[in-house]
Amino acid sequence: MIEICVNGEPLQLAQDMSVSEFLRSRGHDLRFVALERDGEILKKEAWERTQISSGKKYEIVEFVGGG
Repeated sequence: MIEICVNGEPLQLAQDMSVSEFLRSRGHDLRFVALERDGEILKKEAWERTQISSGKKYEIVEFVGGG
């Protein structure tokens, strides 16, 4: 079990997954999301190869798409 904190709320994940898989599983449009991990912005280029890690704190910011 992977235990993390997302936007101040505890969350448990049943399986390993990349940051991009995690964000998609929560319904986020990756074009309009920024992610901070333990106080540092994680670049989008790293999302596919970066795994969600137990004990980490994640902050997700979703921007409203224009158009």
